[in-house]
Amino acid sequence: MTKKLYREDAYLFEFVSEVTSVVGTDAGYEVILEATAFYPEAGGQRCDLGRLNDHEVVDVFEDDRGRVVHRLKSWSGAAGETVRGVIDRARRLAHMRQHTGQHILSQAFLKVAGARTISSHLGEREATIELSEASLDDDVIDRAERTANGIVLEDRPITTGEYERGELSRLPMRKVPDIPGPLRVVAVDGFDYTACGGTHCRRTGEVGPVKIIGREKIRGHLRVLFLTGHAAIEDYVEKHRVVAALMQKLTCHHLALESSLDKILEHNTELKKEITTLVKRLLPTEVAALKSKADEISGIGVSVAEYPGRDLKEMREIALELVSHPGHMAVLISGDRLLVAVSDGVKPDARRLADAIMKNVGGKGGGSSVLAQVGAIAWEDRINPEEWIKDIVRSELSR
Repeated sequence: MTKKLYREDAYLFEFVSEVTSVVGTDAGYEVILEATAFYPEAGGQRCDLGRLNDHEVVDVFEDDRGRVVHRLKSWSGAAGETVRGVIDRARRLAHMRQHTGQHILSQAFLKVAGARTISSHLGEREATIELSEASLDDDVIDRAERTANGIVLEDRPITTGEYERGELSRLPMRKVPDIPGPLRVVAVDGFDYTACGGTHCRRTGEVGPVKIIGREKIRGHLRVLFLTGHAAIEDYVEKHRVVAALMQKLTCHHLALESSLDKILEHNTELKKEITTLVKRLLPTEVAALKSKADEISGIGVSVAEYPGRDLKEMREIALELVSHPGHMAVLISGDRLLVAVSDGVKPDARRLADAIMKNVGGKGGGSSVLAQVGAIAWEDRINPEEWIKDIVRSELSR
């Protein structure tokens, strides 16, 4: 079993140890040391990275014999030699803040809402805890976050200690895992006591801000996403920049942003209704204009037109209105999309014509005999899409 130096001192970023085993694999080399400060991925916490001598450590894990395995892409040296390990300091400290912040936030949810933490995961930037509750309202979420940050601001000491199972009854443990042997307990003074083998801060103040940034339902539980330390500060800076820009554009205080935006959205809804009314009024005029410019091909009135930036729903209404008259066919184009509409009884029908267009100009789509749609068309070397489409229609009508 490897001696785990990180359990004795989470702030140990450099160490010297003897190599006990080197194994070459398809992925590189797996090196085991007599002692290591590298934390292996476990308990929802990501592993440490860094270097052994001049070689980059790309993964660290614990095998079934309790040995910490360092995976490297390259290696030089043999068992019995002494190596120098250097931990990625920024990554380790970020993990310590995250993991300590998770302990604090989990206890905060337990105290505020009686919500137990079922599992946790510490990511590259965000961390999550899955709670026993299916949902929690905004007020509870806010109170849990404020409780956690209150503990951070009090800068309470954090200690670790080994306890036999019989000794745990005198500690206010949040949860006692069902595993044999003595347990390592991480204690946030007077607040949280949890069995854990991870790396943690010495004081709660080192965690920095704890900020909940989202929540989602999963497996009948509530998963909470949060940030700590520098990640939480960066998140605030990014969001403050956006808020400041919106304040300037809307000329209002940040507390009035929501109501200002609601007014804009309400006004936008009214404008859309007005536009819809006007479009319906103009529909007969647009259809008449299309009919007047239609090409007669094999006795069928064929209308092909481009509507740059036009709403697909409006194009559909125009096309269907046109082909409601017997003996008509319409192909309306907007960017990389087009609609095909064909009067009842006209051959080829809309679906077959759409298939022919896709064979010639690409894209994906489908539809009915009356109306079909094609999207993701690549027009690159087709200078005039209307003429391309007319050529395809002529070919299909001549069959």
